[in-house]
Amino acid sequence: MEDKDKMHFTNAVILESMRVGSLAYMGVPHAALEDVHFEGYFIPKGSIVFGGLYHAMHDERLFKNPNVFTPSRFINSNGEFVHDSNVIAFGVGKRFCLGQSLAEKEFFIFLTGMLQYFNISKVPGKPLPPYDSIDLPAEVLLRSPVPYEVILTKRL
Repeated sequence: MEDKDKMHFTNAVILESMRVGSLAYMGVPHAALEDVHFEGYFIPKGSIVFGGLYHAMHDERLFKNPNVFTPSRFINSNGEFVHDSNVIAFGVGKRFCLGQSLAEKEFFIFLTGMLQYFNISKVPGKPLPPYDSIDLPAEVLLRSPVPYEVILTKRL
């Protein structure tokens, strides 16, 4: 973890993975505290409202070519990682996921550990699943990736 802040591209890959993967399809339910008029819609007080996390992180107004895995979108002209607050994989506001910090650390440790000790390659003759999550099914609030196989070879 002590090297994390120096690993700009790795951090960009992780953030882009969270954005494209969109594990949580929607945020937790909220209730409108008052009548709201928003972009031509009327939301009455007491209405249950769900934030569309997937749709926000795949919005072309926020992310150019949102269905293309592009970690470099989070790298500035100096080659440094720049966090984007539009990546809301853990929700937003007071009710964001309390496990965010732990999950981000676990993702970093898992990814860097795998890449440090293993070469990863595809199984000959078997296609990899699409990396864009457009074709993946939304199951209730959480999304599930399709099964796939890879070959892990220990690095020497």
